[in-house]
Amino acid sequence: MKRLFSIVAVAAVVMLPVYAAGQDKPAAKAKAAAPAAKMLRASGTVTAVAADSLTIKEKTGDVTFAVDAKTKVTGPGAGTKTAEAKAAGKTTVLTDFVKVGDMVTVNYHEMDGTKHAANVRLMAATKK
Repeated sequence: MKRLFSIVAVAAVVMLPVYAAGQDKPAAKAKAAAPAAKMLRASGTVTAVAADSLTIKEKTGDVTFAVDAKTKVTGPGAGTKTAEAKAAGKTTVLTDFVKVGDMVTVNYHEMDGTKHAANVRLMAATKK
């Protein structure tokens, strides 16, 4: 019985460093992950809009944002218009939703020195 206990104790001592080394790896991976870009917000009136950019006038001046296929547009009617375009086999672009004079809020982050719009929320559309 003492012999069996001794074998189990030696095996446990030998396996402990192997087990501990395996436990440290996920923590090391978490530290190596790049930090997420900080999300910022701007609100104002649209002064220029194109398929790849959006310019708004804030209290402090004009701000231009880069827009791409990952930019989401939300607001009254945006979901319906997107669904209709999808059903017709078409894609939507920013100019389908946002017009000069609209009030918007833009959630964005800095990417390589450029303000990239992640979400454009239409707050008040211009009257047609």
